[in-house]
Amino acid sequence: MPSTRSRATPAPRRWWRVSKTMQPGERGAIRLARDYGEQLVCVRYRTSGSGEERLTTVELVIDRAVIRKRTDEIVSFKIKHNEAALRREAVRRGARFDPHTRLWKLPRHEVLNLGLRHRIAVSPDELLREEMHRRRNTLMGVAK
Repeated sequence: MPSTRSRATPAPRRWWRVSKTMQPGERGAIRLARDYGEQLVCVRYRTSGSGEERLTTVELVIDRAVIRKRTDEIVSFKIKHNEAALRREAVRRGARFDPHTRLWKLPRHEVLNLGLRHRIAVSPDELLREEMHRRRNTLMGVAK
C-alpha cells in the first residue's frame, strides 16, 4: 500500500507558520528523540498558509566548537623624541619600544584611543593591499 505522505518539495518558507515547538522529551517528540538522540534540539510543527498541510521539522546540532575571541592586533606606531608626555601615556597603557624598527608597539584599540591612527606604521604588504582595494573601488566608480 503506498504511503499517504507526500514527498514533494514544500511551498516556499514564508507560507508555513510554526504552530507548535516541542523539546526532545515532550509528547510528540519522543520518537524523533529516539531517532536523533543528543543531536535533537527541538521539533516543530509548521502549518501551511491555507491550513491544509502540516510539516514536521527538526532542529539538530551538527557541530559544536569553542569560540576563541580574536586578540587585538598589535601595531607599530611612531612617537617623536620630543613627545615625552605622549611617550609616558603610551608606556602607561603597555606600549613597548622596538629598537630594531625604532617604533612603539601597542594593541590597535589603544593606539586609536590615543588618537594616533595617522602614526600607525603600515607594512609593505598592507600598503599594496590598500592600493589594490582603492584601485578596484575607483574602477567600479566608488569614491573613497
